[in-house]
Amino acid sequence: MGSNICRDPETASALERGETLPARWYVDAGVFQAEKERIFHRAWQYVGHTGQVASVGDFFTTHLGDIPVVIVRDAAGELGAFANVCRHRGSEVVLECAGNRKTLQCYYHGWTYNLDGTLSTAPRENEQPSFAKEALSLAPFAVETWGPLIFVNPSPAAHLLRDVIGELPATFERAGIDFARMRMLRRDVYEIAANWKIVVENFNECYHCPIAHPKFSEVIDTNAYRVETDHEYFSTYYGPIVGSPGDGVNYATLWPNVLFSLYGNPPNLQAISVVPIDAGHSRQIVDYFFAADASEAQIRNDVEFSDLVTREDIVLCESVQRGLRSGAIERGHLMLSRERGIQHFEKLVYRFLSGE
Repeated sequence: MGSNICRDPETASALERGETLPARWYVDAGVFQAEKERIFHRAWQYVGHTGQVASVGDFFTTHLGDIPVVIVRDAAGELGAFANVCRHRGSEVVLECAGNRKTLQCYYHGWTYNLDGTLSTAPRENEQPSFAKEALSLAPFAVETWGPLIFVNPSPAAHLLRDVIGELPATFERAGIDFARMRMLRRDVYEIAANWKIVVENFNECYHCPIAHPKFSEVIDTNAYRVETDHEYFSTYYGPIVGSPGDGVNYATLWPNVLFSLYGNPPNLQAISVVPIDAGHSRQIVDYFFAADASEAQIRNDVEFSDLVTREDIVLCESVQRGLRSGAIERGHLMLSRERGIQHFEKLVYRFLSGE
């Protein structure tokens, strides 16, 4: 993809006016390739929680864009993240989704890595006098935690996670979310026939809620729904509970693809990753965290309610994908009184893709 294909002064001006990114940016394979290289190979992304790697040797695998990644707890108890790509011929080292290992051994030729990513042994290495295994460690990635949440950034020039999160922890505190009390209880996965940006943008507004989410709108006062876009890398949203002044649900979107739903009564948190698959498909992964004293009935009700809203949203997102793919419109027009969160997000997309 040419370096300037996404640098378009007209798009920058259109975003300021409240128009959207070009429709083709949601369907074009070249734009999607640029997103992998300029966004997902360079940004902090939520990958899972510390409970998945609680003990030495625990690991799980994931992808950042098209980069296979393995996250592991090493012999010293340190958390590590590495490219899940063997230094021999490039095969994925670990094929399992999760487990516990004493070493990371490639299934192809048996190159074996220590849990800290260093190469331990390679079959017949003694036959090659020049073999320098100290230079053949798995490629390391930056990994940090925020409470139980694990974030990974594959860029060698990664800034600190706190530079992206900024003041977002204050929103969690106001919402009554105390990480020390939370436990991850459930993960749901949804396959969506829509571009990842469409899924994020749908989360970034409740303009559609009265029409598309009747049950949600019976609980949340959508007329009083608030949007805040004052921060560089995240936006926040607040929906008051109908008939319950002072009580409500907080939402947040953290660049580029993690969404949060926060409710303090009883305390629960959803950490949602929108994983890009290709230009027309994405995967939504929902991790549910609840306070330890949450009842089974509360957990069941919250999960069922969230699943209902998610499935309603999937219908919307897939419809938008079909419409944008049709070529019938060049770009959309936002209702900025309700959709500033989309504008905030799309400006970040343009900034990263254009290099401006």
